[in-house]
Amino acid sequence: MLSMFIVACKRKPLEFEKLDQFSKIDSMADHSKPIYFKTDVYIVKNYTDESKNERTVDSFAYHNRAKDLNNFSDYNIIMYKHSEATDIANLLKNPKDYETESFLNDMVYVYRWVKGQWVSKTKYKGRETVDSQE
Repeated sequence: MLSMFIVACKRKPLEFEKLDQFSKIDSMADHSKPIYFKTDVYIVKNYTDESKNERTVDSFAYHNRAKDLNNFSDYNIIMYKHSEATDIANLLKNPKDYETESFLNDMVYVYRWVKGQWVSKTKYKGRETVDSQE
């Protein structure tokens, strides 16, 4: 009986999918010199809000940050938890769900670098910022 409980409690590993559809590079001119901004967006499958998962997501963001992040004035990695709305197949069919569902309900972390230097990590529950479990 105990072994069945242990197997039942075992969590699936986190899976990361890049959401290329909403990852982007933007630019603007500043005194005729271009300034570049980059955002990479990922969906995290099997995410639950616990410290082990937070450390796994942190590690993934660090190891998968842009290799050329020094070329960007501002670089962000945005992580969304997987849901029915925040699913690649759904967002390809219904891109407006990104702003109306994913952005409002499923964003969990934003990692930010400015001019190649680490600046911050922000954690969200819904649209509220919350303390990390570090």
